[in-house]
Order: sequence, then C-alpha cells, then structure tokens
Amino acid sequence: MPQKEWMEKYEAIKEKLTCKIDLDAYFTEKMIRKTPIDVLEIGDVPFPTGAIFACDPLIELEDMEPFMQTIPSGIYPVKICVVPSEKYGDRYACVKVEISHQKPVRYELGMLGNENLDDELEEDAFFGFGVDAGMGCIADVKAQEAFNAYWEQRLKDDPDIDPYNNLFCDLLEENAKKYPKYQREYGDWLNWNIPNTDCNVPIFASGWGDGAYPSYFGYDAEGNVCGVYIHFIDIAQEYDE
Repeated sequence: MPQKEWMEKYEAIKEKLTCKIDLDAYFTEKMIRKTPIDVLEIGDVPFPTGAIFACDPLIELEDMEPFMQTIPSGIYPVKICVVPSEKYGDRYACVKVEISHQKPVRYELGMLGNENLDDELEEDAFFGFGVDAGMGCIADVKAQEAFNAYWEQRLKDDPDIDPYNNLFCDLLEENAKKYPKYQREYGDWLNWNIPNTDCNVPIFASGWGDGAYPSYFGYDAEGNVCGVYIHFIDIAQEYDE
C-alpha cells in the first residue's frame, strides 16, 4: 500500500492525471474524427485476484509491480482498437479489459503508489510503463506468479534461454498464422495460457513501438470500475496530423 505522505500528494494532483480522451469510444465508434478504426477481440482472460499490472512482457513480466487500483476478480474479454492503414501499417491504438458494459464517466490513471510526485506536472503528463521490445501486456498477479514458476523450471533445463527467443517469438508467429487479421507475419498479439495453469497473459504490439504508455481505470456513473485501458495512440491527434 502507498505511504500516507505519498497518498496526500497524489490526492492533491490526481485530477491533473485524468484522461481527457473518451477511450471507450475507441471500442464503440467506427471512426475517431476522420480515421476509421476497428476492434479486434483476442479472447477472455482470467483475473482471479483483481490485482493487476501492465508492462512490456519481454522486459518486466517477472517482476512488474501491480497497480494500487484493483478490479473485481473475474474472467473478462480483452479487446484491441486497431487503426487499419496501408501507409502506416495496422496499428494498435488502445487495449481494453472489459469489466462491464457500462460506459465510463471518468478515467483514472493507473498508479503503482511509488511514483515521484514532487516535480511539477506538465500538460497531459502521465506515469506509465516503459516499452523496450515493442510489446505490452496486462495480467493478474497470479499469472505473474505462475509465469515465474514456469520460467524457473525452464531455466533449470537451460539457463541460457530468454523469454523472447525461446518462448514468445515462436508463440507469436504461430498465433499470427492461426489468426492473421491485423497481424504481421511474426505476430502482434497473443492470449497465452501458461502451461498447466488456469492463468493467461495477453500480449500485444504497443502502438508505434517503444516508449512509455499509460493505463487508465474507467469508472461508471455508480463509481464502479467498468474497464481498464492501455492507451498507445491518440488517434485524433496523431492521425489528423
């Protein structure tokens, strides 16, 4: 849990960190301004504890900390907003974990509870996870524990392996062959079931690639979390330009 002093600082600036974009429109509309979009459904994902995290799965899957915000435990569909384009390629603009069918009335930035809040925030500032391998993921902490146990066993057999070259590379390529829509040949998404578990890790390409990306918890009019969103591309701004 965040310390009291940190929470006091956070409460004083949290409104500056809310998302001004209607992220749910990425999943309910056919266009954002002049840009056509589509929704790719990649399957259901269990979130057994409701404590979740987002990260680059090829870099931080084993030790990324969870958000201080939580979701109700359950099994939820994961969807990707795609911007189809011959010029720029099919880009993933936003990922949604759909908790309910209610519409969000506000979006709260996902926070770990240890961010540095002492510096003055600039316009449209956010805290997010870093991407160094062009991929993102969102999963339950139980899936993280299951992956760590699975990977520890794999390392006993071969200590020189790494998650990309010896696991996700082949899985992504196989998934692209099976589900080619909005994927390049080497794979842009994967809803991976960790062997011999009931845990999944959904993986997806991160917008334009490497960088830092925010996650937002959407809350309905009753104050209940109805969706979690990873925002990769501001479609209205970046495609209109």
